[in-house]
Amino acid sequence: MQNKDELPQWSSELSEEIIKFTQPDIMVKLIATVDPRNWPHITMISSNRAISKDQIVWGQFTKGLSKEYVLNNPKQGIFYMTAETPFKFIQIKADFSHTKAEGEELEYFNDSDFMRYFTYVNVYKVFYNKVVAVTSIRDLPFGGIPKKVVREIKKTAKTGLDEKRLNVIGYKLFTNPIGIRALAYIDPADGYPIIIPHLQLEAVDHNRLYFPIVALKEDFLKIPVNSKVAVIGANFDMANQIVKGTYTGPQKVDDVEYGLIDIEEIYNSSPPITGKIYPEIETRPKVTHFPKEL
Repeated sequence: MQNKDELPQWSSELSEEIIKFTQPDIMVKLIATVDPRNWPHITMISSNRAISKDQIVWGQFTKGLSKEYVLNNPKQGIFYMTAETPFKFIQIKADFSHTKAEGEELEYFNDSDFMRYFTYVNVYKVFYNKVVAVTSIRDLPFGGIPKKVVREIKKTAKTGLDEKRLNVIGYKLFTNPIGIRALAYIDPADGYPIIIPHLQLEAVDHNRLYFPIVALKEDFLKIPVNSKVAVIGANFDMANQIVKGTYTGPQKVDDVEYGLIDIEEIYNSSPPITGKIYPEIETRPKVTHFPKEL
């Protein structure tokens, strides 16, 4: 187990301990993919586990962008974290290989405790992925900061915009003190997404997010300034939204460093309707009147 302030050491295959770590149904399991703009995208996929030292499988039961993106760019960041304290997590880089619509893994996911209570939903396709690199099992420190510093950050970092990009649900997801939050960025060294957990990441207002750079500091300092990032905010009822935007770099209040993310796009990934909710998709009004021929 490495020191909490050090960057992780990556190895090329999964140990037996890590394979076992990925098996529980009830844990945080995230997939980061790369969209056609080279922006990261995050999806929560609970039907997801390692089956050997070099292979991970995850299942599809709803249509979403991540399943489209891996067909065009196989590079992924895969993330597992325990659901109870003390939180422990692993990060994986993997390449999409192929899919199957039948077989042992599909049956396994549909027979799992997580899926068998879904009356109208089943895993109907399994994505197979080859492991490229994996960290050891890491501890997630709390990384809290004094309340007076939080107040000063929120005061200083507010955008002052009248627009409210986060809707009511999204704002609650990113201000609720209890929830799941993690950030993904594209590693410039190899093009793979990396997911970093940050439970204290929060909305400054409806247009900007901030996060203290305290716990896992070296990880966050590796994110390139002005790069595109994706952040997932979720609660334990499975509601979640994905915020995408620009990481503008580290700031400082009372010797506490923090990062800012300007919101540019919001994606709702919770059933029954998934898709981009900000900016709103422009549609033409329905034509009901046709001019007479001249």
